[in-house]
Amino acid sequence: MTMRRAIVYAVFLIAAVVLWLFTYSEQAQIKRVFAAIEKMALKEPGESVMECAAKSQSLARYFKNGCMVVDLRHGLKTTYSRNEIAGGLLAFRSGAAKIVVTFRDLQIGVEGDKARVEGYIDYSGTEVAWSGYESKIEKFLAHLEKIDGRWLISRIKAP
Repeated sequence: MTMRRAIVYAVFLIAAVVLWLFTYSEQAQIKRVFAAIEKMALKEPGESVMECAAKSQSLARYFKNGCMVVDLRHGLKTTYSRNEIAGGLLAFRSGAAKIVVTFRDLQIGVEGDKARVEGYIDYSGTEVAWSGYESKIEKFLAHLEKIDGRWLISRIKAP
């Protein structure tokens, strides 16, 4: 009877550890950041101007104030404030009728309060002026910092 009880306790302990790792680990928190960005970036036709502005502000909160954006193809390497990011997102969202963003194959490395995330971003949609544009999948590299208990993107690079 005691052996059976020990096995049951061991199984519950292992289940609790696995649950904690998948729920509260730093990697899980970072995955939730990217899942939230996917959800907030989604734009369906008919979205109101107020909703568009609110989502742009909400998306900007996932970026560190002073986030560096590097796009080697277009020769861009600039640091943006959170307000500039929100304004850019609002301008982009306003010109689109529909936006769908998906992050794939995220490889997450965490060292203390800093993280490095490599993966692919798949985005598609339709613009107000055009009937649509092709889905694009691009590789990206993001650096995140844990500030006041929240993981924020501090640098993002598109090769």
